[in-house]
Amino acid sequence: MPKVKIPRKSTIVDMTAMCDVSFLLLTFFILTAKFKPQAVVAVDVPSARSTKAVDNAIIITVNTEGKVFVSLKEKQLRYAMLEKITEMSGSHYPGLSDLTPAQKEFFSLTETWGTPIEDLKRVTTMTGTQLKEYQEKQMPGIPCDSLNNQLGDWVNAARYATGGDIQIGIKGDKNSNVEYVKNVIKRLTDKDIHRFILITSLAAGGEAPATPEADKPK
Repeated sequence: MPKVKIPRKSTIVDMTAMCDVSFLLLTFFILTAKFKPQAVVAVDVPSARSTKAVDNAIIITVNTEGKVFVSLKEKQLRYAMLEKITEMSGSHYPGLSDLTPAQKEFFSLTETWGTPIEDLKRVTTMTGTQLKEYQEKQMPGIPCDSLNNQLGDWVNAARYATGGDIQIGIKGDKNSNVEYVKNVIKRLTDKDIHRFILITSLAAGGEAPATPEADKPK
């Protein structure tokens, strides 16, 4: 009895639905992606064989000129830090109590700050364009000396605003004078702040990062 030959037919897969889904996902990710903003203060940090992850931290940046800047990622923490330094040092910095709610909001929207407190009122009235130019060319840095230790006051304000649940990181440019970083450490210890992290990049073959304990105010 002869065998029945089944006719061969080419398989056709309709890819229309797959393409539609792919383009919808691509469009979704493009529209919802957040690009990393350009750093206000660019520093080339040194590398290390072992690093620790820095999370929920106030970052002190020291550039090649020795200027000091403070960064805090969370908007509500920046606002709370401003409120706390006004409460703690309002009489020492009388201009703080004169800030309007709009100026405080302006401050809370700026992630990196390097302005003396006495100039805060003027800077918080700038337009976006003026602030960008100020940050790129004119920002003098936060005073950090034994007679005018505004850096220590800002860091203490951040610590007490969070109940001590915050880390303190120091990020210095590898080409800057080490004395600049030593001066920052000295100003922190003047305010009874003795625990902080030196921020570096991880060298090839380094150890996996680990999260350190946060400093607690005494």
